[in-house]
Amino acid sequence: MTEGSNPEDEALLEALDLDDSFSPVRTLAEGEAGMTELVVRREPRAGEPTLLVRKRMPTGLANERAWHALREVAASGAEGASRLPRVREIYRLPDALVVVYDFVDGPTLAQLVRDGGPLEAGRAVLLVRQLCQALAPLHAAGVVHRDVTPGNVVVASDGAHLIDLGIARVRVEGATHDTTRLGTWGFAAPEQYGFAQTDARSDVFSLGRLLAYALTALDPSGAAFESAADSPQVLASVREVINKATAFEPSARYQSVGELSRALEAACPPQPSPAAARPAARPAASVPSGGSLRARFREAAVPAASPAELWHAFRSAGVGERVACVLLALFAALGAALLVYSSILMLGKSLLDTFTAVLCLVMAAWFALAFGWEPACCLTSAGRYAVPGGRLGTLLLREGAHLLRLVVAFVAIVLVVAFALPNC
Repeated sequence: MTEGSNPEDEALLEALDLDDSFSPVRTLAEGEAGMTELVVRREPRAGEPTLLVRKRMPTGLANERAWHALREVAASGAEGASRLPRVREIYRLPDALVVVYDFVDGPTLAQLVRDGGPLEAGRAVLLVRQLCQALAPLHAAGVVHRDVTPGNVVVASDGAHLIDLGIARVRVEGATHDTTRLGTWGFAAPEQYGFAQTDARSDVFSLGRLLAYALTALDPSGAAFESAADSPQVLASVREVINKATAFEPSARYQSVGELSRALEAACPPQPSPAAARPAARPAASVPSGGSLRARFREAAVPAASPAELWHAFRSAGVGERVACVLLALFAALGAALLVYSSILMLGKSLLDTFTAVLCLVMAAWFALAFGWEPACCLTSAGRYAVPGGRLGTLLLREGAHLLRLVVAFVAIVLVVAFALPNC
């Protein structure tokens, strides 16, 4: 620090330099609680994963004490700490608190249920018990997560991981209620809406609701969710645990996540047999985007990356990747332009020529996508290619899905021509 300099100004300059040392890959989430991005360091550090998560939270909502407590818990090596985000950086900008932590690869619980439906009881209970392991050291440090939802649970190859402490808070002795009343409707405990101060029992409530969701796939915003635990799909013993965990009055719930975990173990004992263990291995690391193969083909209809995401990834890529992307873009543009020109020449000459022109336009779109956009996203790890390894597999799967759609379009046009020509 130079003589006469302002410590606050020096700290801000350091924070700005640190913030600029990361390159955005893609936006994971954005809302009133802040923005979450997938990022990489411009200068990677030894022993640190390539992909990191950067979360920006408005100053008025962020609880810096909770994040520092999480950092200490994750570094302590306590049981369950490995299922919490490992914080790498915490710094303040003029209008936000920024936290950078390790990215965990795998589908969220919300994606698993959406793509595959309700989970088998043993698997759902195991995931919730793993979340109890994650929350135990956090609660011991006085931190309440307050947003235990399916979207904040990543199911990796080693089980459940709890992420996103954006609205976590440190319990304050003597307080009558939380100062910030945020939470996800359907999963947040009643006291989060001003009835009382939140504590470990608030997360117990959320875990009970989350288990009911995993077992029934019912939307928590719907009226049917209120009786989700009464579904025939839920074992009677597990139903009792859910009902107690989600009691309106905190004193009527399990008083700790350890107590909840033991109750779940008794209600649905682990099944060590291979047949029971097989479903738990579904979200393997070889399926980075989560869900079944059918779900991944369906996901291929979603663009690999937005133009902004590809541009950010292109800027942070190496010289070789940039040159390859430019060459691919020129090749794809030339091929697509020739197909479009051919369609213009044939358009309107005859009915058959018109249908052929339409096919050329479809092929032009496919050519630009298959030989330009997708390979460029793959080379730069942009958007859905931002996964640690497996980029080639993702490319092949997406290219296969695009080719299948082209074949379907071709068959459809041929059938239309075959039907239309005899009637002309």
